[in-house]
Amino acid sequence: MFPAGDWPLHVTIVPPFETELGVDAVAALLPSAAPIPVVGAARERFGAHRTVPVTVLRASTPLLALHTAAVDALEAAGAHLRDAHHLRDAYRPHATDQRTGRLHPGEHALLTELSLVARAPHGLRQVAARHPLTP
Repeated sequence: MFPAGDWPLHVTIVPPFETELGVDAVAALLPSAAPIPVVGAARERFGAHRTVPVTVLRASTPLLALHTAAVDALEAAGAHLRDAHHLRDAYRPHATDQRTGRLHPGEHALLTELSLVARAPHGLRQVAARHPLTP
């Protein structure tokens, strides 16, 4: 478990969602994909007040396909995705700056797994399942 303010560096593939499904059922919905190379493109600020520093990623077909497949599978299973205005064509892949670091423009990284993160009591988060991306 980790405090909500101590996320590791990550790329959000699907925004927060609510579902009646258990962790194993949600994990079974996650699409199969090979590891996905990503590249930082530009620094921006996200959020309602533009206070969240992020590095927007260069869009790529595999990254966008992973996002769309995951969103489609979750919605088909009845999940409610809160940020519907940031889905599919409006999806802007990014890495939010964290205390542990950030992705810089031009920097390369490799996405090797999907993690399901659950909210826990007292503002904590827990990695509930890991889904490796394998060739």
